[in-house]
Amino acid sequence: MTKRIPLYLAALLLAAGPALAAEPLVLDLDSDRDMVSLLHHVDGFLFAPTMNFSADVAGELGRRFRVDPLRNHLSATALLRIGDEIAGFATEQEVLSIDPATGAKRAESAWLIQLTVPGYRGFLAVTQVENAGPTFALVRQVMENPQGPWPDRFERFLSTSGNATVTTATGELARYLGGRFEEYNFVNPADFARIGRFRGRIQFVVYPQ
Repeated sequence: MTKRIPLYLAALLLAAGPALAAEPLVLDLDSDRDMVSLLHHVDGFLFAPTMNFSADVAGELGRRFRVDPLRNHLSATALLRIGDEIAGFATEQEVLSIDPATGAKRAESAWLIQLTVPGYRGFLAVTQVENAGPTFALVRQVMENPQGPWPDRFERFLSTSGNATVTTATGELARYLGGRFEEYNFVNPADFARIGRFRGRIQFVVYPQ
């Protein structure tokens, strides 16, 4: 005999549906535990490229990225988490430049995200312009005075400049098509004095349309 869902419970589920659908998607990336690969041809970049070897091809394959047509470009792949659980992975392509009008550092980037967990299976893609100015300003201050009285906590900076929207969304992520996309970078100023580098952390917040 098939049991029916009580009417009051069905009503609660129906009422909760729109609220759940309206929740933003929050994805976290901690480079120390989630980075898979990082290739770049950017002088003075904060993070060193990863090394890439193959049993079938001689040499360090990451060096292939350091050619003139790819100067000031980077490509990165990392795991993504919802809460503390791995939910998929993302690949970024980015080009760094100087805004001729303002002299500020500028980045154009594209993210391709694939999630693989129930309720979130599908692809997301977005392109954006980034303003790394506030992030690099703090990094520069810390590097000039590493023993300063810096707080031992992550500072959160909105990296997305202007209005970035999701241009591709498939499967269970289709509700985010056309939704607002925000990328946040994190810097812990105390890292530099303690470990001689900065730990990279990124967070994506994706809003449904």
